[in-house]
Amino acid sequence: MTPDLALWPALALAAFGAFLDWRERRLPNWLCAALAVAAGAGLAISQGVGLLLWALLHAVIALVIGMVLFALGAFGGGDAKFYAAVACAIPATSAAQPVALLGWTSLAGLVLLVFMMILRRTRKRTLSEGLLKGWEVPYGVAIAAGFFLTSFMG
Repeated sequence: MTPDLALWPALALAAFGAFLDWRERRLPNWLCAALAVAAGAGLAISQGVGLLLWALLHAVIALVIGMVLFALGAFGGGDAKFYAAVACAIPATSAAQPVALLGWTSLAGLVLLVFMMILRRTRKRTLSEGLLKGWEVPYGVAIAAGFFLTSFMG
């Protein structure tokens, strides 16, 4: 299944966010805001304004959970905002779509962690540098991948 053309700007912004997070380990507020607008507009254009309210509910719930995880130190603030922005394209009319986004994002996050561990393991380290020392995971990459997989596969 190919996502509607109206969602492509949001997908492009998500890809740009993944690139930024990988390179600089940051997801700027302006990017999260632009992604939220593009995702919401894409959904409204492709599937109707009625579903936008459900997507915004999904985004608010995702943002609240993300901010709690941020307060606990388990998730970055930019990651929480980026995930909530992506959620603006995924209506919560049933649990299936939000669960699909969360599932694909989680799977992509696991693949990302394994990939980073392999990279870290093969790179030369000093004895004082452990495998996880200085570990920062660019979870925006996994969020963007989850958005792509949800958009293309459902």
